[in-house]
Amino acid sequence: MVLKTFTRFTFFIFLFALTRASAQDIHFSMFYASPLTLNPALTGANEGTYRAAGIYRSQWASISTPFTTYAVSFDIKLLQDKLKNDVFGVGGLFVGDKSGDGRLAINSGLLSAAFHKGLDKDHKHFLGVGVQLAYTQRSLKTQDLSFPSQYNSANGLFDQLYTGDAIKPTIGYFDMNAGLLHQSTFKDGLVGMMTGFSIYHLVQPKESFLGQKVILANRFTVTEGLHIRVTEHFYINPNFIFQYQNKATEINLGTSFEYHIPVKNSDLVTSIGAWYRVKDAAIITAGIEYYKVRAMFAYDINASSLKPATNSRGGFELAIIYTGIIKTKSLNLPIPVPCPMM
Repeated sequence: MVLKTFTRFTFFIFLFALTRASAQDIHFSMFYASPLTLNPALTGANEGTYRAAGIYRSQWASISTPFTTYAVSFDIKLLQDKLKNDVFGVGGLFVGDKSGDGRLAINSGLLSAAFHKGLDKDHKHFLGVGVQLAYTQRSLKTQDLSFPSQYNSANGLFDQLYTGDAIKPTIGYFDMNAGLLHQSTFKDGLVGMMTGFSIYHLVQPKESFLGQKVILANRFTVTEGLHIRVTEHFYINPNFIFQYQNKATEINLGTSFEYHIPVKNSDLVTSIGAWYRVKDAAIITAGIEYYKVRAMFAYDINASSLKPATNSRGGFELAIIYTGIIKTKSLNLPIPVPCPMM
């Protein structure tokens, strides 16, 4: 009983400390598999007419109830019959995140739009800009928590009734993100390149369960991805991401290897990859694609200070992307560079 109540008290202290610091965002190991969380300018940047994507992450199951994060998105190209050399896309995104015990939850809904300007008549170079409008709700289940005012020094237990500590169980705020994307194709289509920059929380919303002035800091993201055809059936996909938020940085780099097997009316694509998130985790990935349905899996091998407690087990991710085509006369219009997705 004492251990249980002490754990609850520790959780409250952690929560209190969290509200005094600027919060930081969620992240995925397979960042390239969730395009609309990676960069608003990736809206409409796909090889078809529309794209549906979903990703799920679970981590730290070895030391607690898993922390879970997921995102689902849909984006589509519009006005293809009117835009001769350009691409305009719109989309929607939902992101959810729950702490291991389910007491802290974050849910965000976002609307996204991007315009990609063709820079040459051969449609080998595009420059895109995208924006997202978002609403986020954070909720905290307080009924199972213990607070300092409940502590009974006579018996060392938290056995008094909750006396009204000033905590809001739910907060919400509006937000805005923006991004830039440059796409190029070289060597007669053998090499595709994507370079992206995005900034999140442009309005720097306030968030605090205790009513304090806690600002959600800007997050800056830089990405670089290549899609290189080595032989008729073999491709490599190096990717890199750098993120900075509130003096915290994340660097994730690596590559995957694809093999394309021609089958009737489609290619069967298999892939394996290896990545390293600096001072945090080594990541192995695998994927398969058939008829424009791509399924991906990643597993984190913990290399952080939590390594002893987790036995090197970090987390896993599952992702699926479907790229569809609406058959119209606009199919001959320019399509952006293939995105390196594995």
